[in-house]
Amino acid sequence: MNQITRILCQKYTDLTDDEISYLEEYNKTLQALANAAQADVFIDCRSCTGKSAIVVGEAKPQTVASSYSKPLLGMPMNWLDEPAMERSFRLGVPTIGRKAVSVPENGRVVQTVEPIFFEGRLIAVLIYEKKASLAPEVISSVPDGDRSFQAGDSQWLAQVIDEAVLLVDTGNMVCACNSAARELYRRLGYVSDILGMSAANILLDVEGAEADGGWREIATGDCVLRYRQVELERDNIRYALVIQDITELRRQEKEARLQAMAVRELRHRMKNSIQLLASLLRYQEENAALPEVQSVLRDTAGRILSLNITLEEALAQNAQDELSLRGVLERARTNILQNSLGPARPVTIRVCGDDLRVSAEAASAISLVVNELVQNAVKHAFPAGRAGVILIELIKTPLFSRISVRDNGVGMDPDRAEGDTLGLGLVRTMVREKLNGELTIQSDKGGTTVVFDFIA
Repeated sequence: MNQITRILCQKYTDLTDDEISYLEEYNKTLQALANAAQADVFIDCRSCTGKSAIVVGEAKPQTVASSYSKPLLGMPMNWLDEPAMERSFRLGVPTIGRKAVSVPENGRVVQTVEPIFFEGRLIAVLIYEKKASLAPEVISSVPDGDRSFQAGDSQWLAQVIDEAVLLVDTGNMVCACNSAARELYRRLGYVSDILGMSAANILLDVEGAEADGGWREIATGDCVLRYRQVELERDNIRYALVIQDITELRRQEKEARLQAMAVRELRHRMKNSIQLLASLLRYQEENAALPEVQSVLRDTAGRILSLNITLEEALAQNAQDELSLRGVLERARTNILQNSLGPARPVTIRVCGDDLRVSAEAASAISLVVNELVQNAVKHAFPAGRAGVILIELIKTPLFSRISVRDNGVGMDPDRAEGDTLGLGLVRTMVREKLNGELTIQSDKGGTTVVFDFIA
């Protein structure tokens, strides 16, 4: 793992070689720390942009289940999702027992974060993560000698379990419950205490519930409940019933679906408006007297249409958050062929490589960058009607993704490649600021290759 840690640190952070070596030594202890704490353990470093962090080391506990089904090594972390990490980076102090949203599973975890210093400089943080339901503050209040459900357990159950819990005895009567259960059934309209009530009178289909503890869902009045039956069959207790009130969750899901419909309609209208604007620019281009003006109008229309590609792809896939990057690049290719290459230009544009799903924001930035690079190749790589090929290649690796735009044209003047032209300046800015990547250009008489990396 040390080799991967060094690659990630060199590529995405401003750490020195000595600082990276110090983190590599930390890596050797991660597995022991994960096992001892029975938690997932990570090392996160601040990225070069300062807007996020990146996971450069990880270890999953071998004694308990991890909170994550996939490795997180190399994944960028947003400050908004990691309040404990952000606080420790900002203040340089430990942060203990704070909840966060786990990425990418989108679950709830509790974090303890320790800053890592090298020669007085904060270079990284060490993060311990446990599922919120298994965090020490939740289970520590359970008496050590007895963790089973007993009839007299309602006092400590009220302290440690958020869900409503009922215990049903062999006479099919509710023999114990926690305060959450009492509160839930008061909201459901029960005027009598459920303690001592027949299990047949608690609304749920408990007799039909699966004996293996499978979850079921029921709507009653304006509430939606999720529940499961856990067989016990000891000490005169037949089973436990665990109930979650998911009314607010289902309400939010319904609201999200309505918002998705509104966003889709908005995207559709935006797409039509952008196409109209591009058509107006094309009309002005055709009627402009000066070739320089025609070129500016043509480039501007191409940039506008490249941004419109993301909207078209979102509408085509009925997607909100993630789009097929291969599909976006194919649409970018079609757009350039239709609007920038006349029938007399024998230039072929191809898209090849892997596919992956990226956010709409990332897709917009990538589409604009690729459009600029291909337009630049069309203009300069094939003078005097020369035939050629432009290849757009997408490569997915375990750590990051890469796009290369390669042509077999006449090559590019290195001074112009490093110049401050609008097209290349825009491309460099988009790659660095929006994609947290770097752009490299190689050119000779056999053609030009432009490559940029990004994390997706």
